[in-house]
Amino acid sequence: MGSYLCPSDMSDVWHKDEGNGENMDILEQRVERLEEDTRQIKLDLAVLTARSENFATKTDVAELRAELIKEIAASEARTNIRFEKIDEKFERIDEKFERIDEKFERMFEKFNDINSRITWTLMIPALVAVLLWFVKTAILKI
Repeated sequence: MGSYLCPSDMSDVWHKDEGNGENMDILEQRVERLEEDTRQIKLDLAVLTARSENFATKTDVAELRAELIKEIAASEARTNIRFEKIDEKFERIDEKFERIDEKFERMFEKFNDINSRITWTLMIPALVAVLLWFVKTAILKI
């Protein structure tokens, strides 16, 4: 757009009355410029009106916010359920490890029993035999 005539520029038009039509030409130029500006304003307004149809309103934003809050809450609930299932699985695994520990303890007890039996059934008689041999050969010299 070109430069606008400001009211100070119009002082010549309103105060001069020479009758030569010069004032009327200036007035016509201003009216033409106003018409151009009015067309441009109408065009800009039409563009803005078309764009404004896609603008989000406070209600749209509030609805979206409510939907997001609802979805976040639902997601949290689903996550909590999944974690509860994982916790249950870990509890079952802990129970299995406890049973395995119990089995190892029983096996350890059995090995201790076997060691005790071996000690009492083999080692003690062998030790007694060695002591008797020592007593017979070293002390009694028979």
